Amino acid sequence: MGVSYSENIILFRGVLTQEEINQIVKKGAVKILQTDTMPLDVPTLQKLNDEYFEKFPDTELRIYSYADCDLSPLAVMNKIKKLSIESSSTFLNIETIYSLNAIRHLRVHTHRLPDNDFLIKIPNLIETLEIDITNKSFDLKSLSRFKCLETLGLYKCKKNIEIVSDLKQLRCLKLHGITLPSYSFVNKLPNLKTIAFSRGNIEKFSELYDNNTITGLYLFYLPKINNLNILERLPNLQVAEICQLTNVKKLPDLSKSKLQHLCFENMKNLFDFTSIGSAQHLKSVSETVCPTSLEIDNILPMIQNPNIEQCAFYTSSSRKNELFAKLIEQYKKKCEANTHIVRKILFPNGKM
Repeated sequence: MGVSYSENIILFRGVLTQEEINQIVKKGAVKILQTDTMPLDVPTLQKLNDEYFEKFPDTELRIYSYADCDLSPLAVMNKIKKLSIESSSTFLNIETIYSLNAIRHLRVHTHRLPDNDFLIKIPNLIETLEIDITNKSFDLKSLSRFKCLETLGLYKCKKNIEIVSDLKQLRCLKLHGITLPSYSFVNKLPNLKTIAFSRGNIEKFSELYDNNTITGLYLFYLPKINNLNILERLPNLQVAEICQLTNVKKLPDLSKSKLQHLCFENMKNLFDFTSIGSAQHLKSVSETVCPTSLEIDNILPMIQNPNIEQCAFYTSSSRKNELFAKLIEQYKKKCEANTHIVRKILFPNGKM
């Protein structure tokens, strides 16, 4: 049915001709090769497996469907290392992926997994695993199988989540829509570098204070959080992105912080940035979707910090944005958001 190209994504649909396969191979390595057309065509997948993924194993194969998604044609895909499967309904023949032993990065998004033994049956050499399901009773106890797991993303599911403490190679943990009575298990992960929390009812992070391993932090839409003391209390924190924490009104003392890059987004009630003026190691700071009432006096401590090389602040007022940019340039700093810098460090695979 055809192929379309963008910078980092190739979309293919239905049965592809040999000429179309050749063009995909000629395009070379991209981030994602994806399809949303069911049923999957076995001869097309076989050719992509043998002619494309043999040469470009770091490209992710993404299959997404708004109806039932039959995975049985994937049996021929023995070369793929990165697989993302998404269905708004359910997966059929999910056991097909259990035999794809080359897989090292797996993302699954659906309402409910049809096999409760999913974690027992998928290849145990997986290095990245993201499970986005609405079934909160899905049991995580078999996560302990994955001794090579470095990145784990969990969405809503939390039964026996404490087993995560057994994943000693874990470097990145992402918890989305998960609220727990305790997060102390995080401190048992000796190689953890990045931790992300989003859309949960977390009230405090005090259990993580003085954690020496965490260097990256991502916080998004946590309505019960009213302070950012964690920025001060993670002694080796270097990079942080803070988004939509509407109850935060001030920042902690950052004079001794090792923070190098700090990114804000839509912090409606945060106007006091005084402590950033004394941040000794900070190289870049920015905020997108700033409150319209943000004034020069609010951002001046950041602009006047001699250690900061790059900063930017964007409101809905183009006139105010121009004033901010002009002032930043007067202080001989680069006026540009640092979101891309922060995201590349926190999430090198591009997925939050």
